[in-house]
Amino acid sequence: MNSKHLVLQAGNLSMAIDPMVGARIVSFALESSELLTPASVHANYGSTFWDSPQTNWNWPPRAALDAKPYAVAQGKGWVELTSEVDACGLQFVKRIQANAQLGRFEIDYRMINHSTQPLKAGPWEVTRVEGGLSFFPYESVPGLPPTALEPVVYQDGICWYPFDAAYLEVGHKLFSGAREGWLAHAGPARTLFIKTFPDTQPQDYAPEQAEVEIWGHDKGAYIELENHGVYQTIMPGQQTSYKVNWYLRRLADGVNATVGNAELVKLVRQIIAA
Repeated sequence: MNSKHLVLQAGNLSMAIDPMVGARIVSFALESSELLTPASVHANYGSTFWDSPQTNWNWPPRAALDAKPYAVAQGKGWVELTSEVDACGLQFVKRIQANAQLGRFEIDYRMINHSTQPLKAGPWEVTRVEGGLSFFPYESVPGLPPTALEPVVYQDGICWYPFDAAYLEVGHKLFSGAREGWLAHAGPARTLFIKTFPDTQPQDYAPEQAEVEIWGHDKGAYIELENHGVYQTIMPGQQTSYKVNWYLRRLADGVNATVGNAELVKLVRQIIAA
């Protein structure tokens, strides 16, 4: 771990944040089992936060918010990181709290409008992991961008994406409505990652985006687990808040990470209800 990284502990969970590179989350681990893909795999690594929709900035992301240093304030079990103000007027604040009692990390992403004009934006968390089995309760929403990611299975109200690099000669993406406010991923090290977030209604999606998106990168280098919040107007001097919880658990022997396994879905619901 880089000595400049900020490290928080919640029981057997650890999280590291790099304040010098966009306050990016660069590690999330259960004991020695790492979830996030590192910079050694690809220039896109770890977990970041953007404003939605992408059509507002195209590519690359806004440097002041995604890549430049953030100011740091911290205390016992928490850290708060504040970006520069981007040329568009947006500033991000990321407050991360370790909750050892519940075995999770609690993240509050705030977007502040420092411009003199109203800004329309939505929160967008982007978490890069190795391939495995991703799943969430889906909602069929007409008018979303088409899903090109394969293979995707819709079964008993759950959308399943069993990663297969053979389908990713070039990158493809899934766009979906969602229910219940969670997205889970069973990784190669038999860990179960869950993030929870406010459930967003279709009328509140950002243009050309969806509540849950999964990106499979070229050659299968990594996948992105993406969740979006409400697309809304932020008045000058005002801010929005988007709260996400992260969990990471070890799968018990006999619990198989397979498409359609109702036991996996039950386990996720039990963990987030605790």
